[in-house]
Amino acid sequence: MDSESETLEISDQVDETHATESTPLQSRKLQRQRVLRTRNKFAYGFGGMPYQLTNTVIGFYLAIFLLETANLQPIYASVIIFFGRFWDALTDPIVGILVTKTDTRFGKLKPWMAIGAPMASAAYLLLWTVPHFSSDIAGFFWYLLFYCGFQTILTCYHLPYTALTMSISEKQNERDAATAYRMSFEVVGNLLGNILMGQSILAFTRNTERKDCRIGNGTESNITSESNITSDAARQEELGYQVGAAMIGGVVLISAITVLFGTTELKINQGNRDVSLREALPKIMSFKPYLMLIGTFLFFITAVQSIQGNFALYCKYTLLIDDYQNIIIVVLTSAFLFLPIWYAVLKRLGKKMTMAIGASTTFPLLIIYAFLPPGYDWVMYASSIFAGNAIAVMQLIPWSMVPDVIDHFLIKHGQSYEAIFYSFFVMFVKFATGITLGISTMVLGLVGYENGNCEQPEAVSFTLRILVTAFPLFCISIGYVFLYFYPINEEVRQKNKTILEIWRNHHTISTSMPSLSFSPSPY
Repeated sequence: MDSESETLEISDQVDETHATESTPLQSRKLQRQRVLRTRNKFAYGFGGMPYQLTNTVIGFYLAIFLLETANLQPIYASVIIFFGRFWDALTDPIVGILVTKTDTRFGKLKPWMAIGAPMASAAYLLLWTVPHFSSDIAGFFWYLLFYCGFQTILTCYHLPYTALTMSISEKQNERDAATAYRMSFEVVGNLLGNILMGQSILAFTRNTERKDCRIGNGTESNITSESNITSDAARQEELGYQVGAAMIGGVVLISAITVLFGTTELKINQGNRDVSLREALPKIMSFKPYLMLIGTFLFFITAVQSIQGNFALYCKYTLLIDDYQNIIIVVLTSAFLFLPIWYAVLKRLGKKMTMAIGASTTFPLLIIYAFLPPGYDWVMYASSIFAGNAIAVMQLIPWSMVPDVIDHFLIKHGQSYEAIFYSFFVMFVKFATGITLGISTMVLGLVGYENGNCEQPEAVSFTLRILVTAFPLFCISIGYVFLYFYPINEEVRQKNKTILEIWRNHHTISTSMPSLSFSPSPY
């Protein structure tokens, strides 16, 4: 059968079947062979914990750790956060290319994951260790080295893991279900990481002597110029960070072992790989659905990262809340509870519409943060529901849209290069969030932030309020523009699903793939 007649046959079948969510196009034998069981989805989802487990803790605690525990100057902390994220972003496409070229008898993805997980655990522990160098420059290079090193090693685990989504099943509904498991465990990772780190810090510092930042210890000069942490409290706080990091590293190893032994990396035909990466890369980077999805997620997640990265400082110095660790736990618990709700909405309304509705629920949160005065701690606990909702939306929906873009590209161009899609997707997001967090830390230094002081200037309080309200609002507004132009709505997704199901059932791809488009498309 030639390509033209094959295309006509597939197009006819698509017209008859694309409206249904599942189609009986594959033989029962193939369905039995390739079914993704619940235990496989569980193992795959559990393997997604390391990235969120570690980086959510970094997002909430790294800035305050560098400034108040490691006693680095704001400019040093800013450079570490910015350059670390920048370096992390640069390594994503490099690792993606290396993964694409890997071919072993154990697969091309899992060898990277097996090597990356234990090394990442060790680097993470060193990142949260205070070396007590006599020179601030030496401390700066210590944290820069282990922050960049940890993120690079974690990329060697996480990027192949995300690409594994396309290799555990060829069915969209099974990949979506596995992604839902993954996002559930990532939210659990968020919560568990902050429980382990936050409660470890509280456990080691609960009985240490501190000055009360609201009252002071006698004179204004003592409040504004002395450190609010005694030497004993500082040592206990350092130990709290180290123990928390060690426990998190242990969870990383358990998660990696679970996904490595609980899933199978299938060799699913993903189109013509005879086309060189140099030829495919311009097509990927000019693919409209991919660019629109990157733009949407980039600005939405930057808004969340701006809130997350400055949340502890905002609670402490703008709202005068000392037990912000407990508020963070409430935020992440509500995120976990909202996740199945948004998954149900996604299945009913489609991914694009759910993304639009979900992002809009952050607006009440921004209004509360903009006008809430100190002394209303209960309002912060109540508003944590909205904050958790925002995290659930941003973690579930954009990542579930990436496989749809890859499938769309496969139909249009005959190749998938899933590792490259994921690597550049992550790279742009990391680069944007790195700039955001680095600049925000630098701005705090410019407006007068002083390490370890009980109170900060009013300009610092105001700047923190801007960083968790006005700037996120600006980012979300731009994200909506990209989402509006994202072309894969639910109708297109269903048609693509049916085309690929028919194509794989009939084994129409060997070394090349005919055009399977059911209608002309500019993207």
